[in-house]
Amino acid sequence: MNGLTRLIAGTAITLFASGPVMAEPLTLAIAKAAVVSDQASGQRALNLKMTPDSAKAFADFTKANVGKVVDLSVDGAVVASPRLVEPILGGEVMLSGAFAAGELQRLAERISAGGAKVTVEVKAEQPL
Repeated sequence: MNGLTRLIAGTAITLFASGPVMAEPLTLAIAKAAVVSDQASGQRALNLKMTPDSAKAFADFTKANVGKVVDLSVDGAVVASPRLVEPILGGEVMLSGAFAAGELQRLAERISAGGAKVTVEVKAEQPL
């Protein structure tokens, strides 16, 4: 085995041994957070409208991760873990479901105040 072959083999082993690389969470800049009535379900929902830059980054993120489960977090606490069935290109997301009374309003107020960190990342363990 020559030196170059050993270097390539050693690099491949190192990469294989380190496992898959997890991407850093994507931090979203939210332009507006409001509780609205979801027209599709009739439930109350949290509507998050992103800034143009975040909308583009989020669109790229969702295009690259269709079919995967993602965690949407506010200040490090996961608030939703949907499976991406298609790219989300409009810079807006609606969160609805089993939230405690008043929880959506509290989230909207916290995000609107500007101090909350909203992130999205691919869930570490993907269900089958």
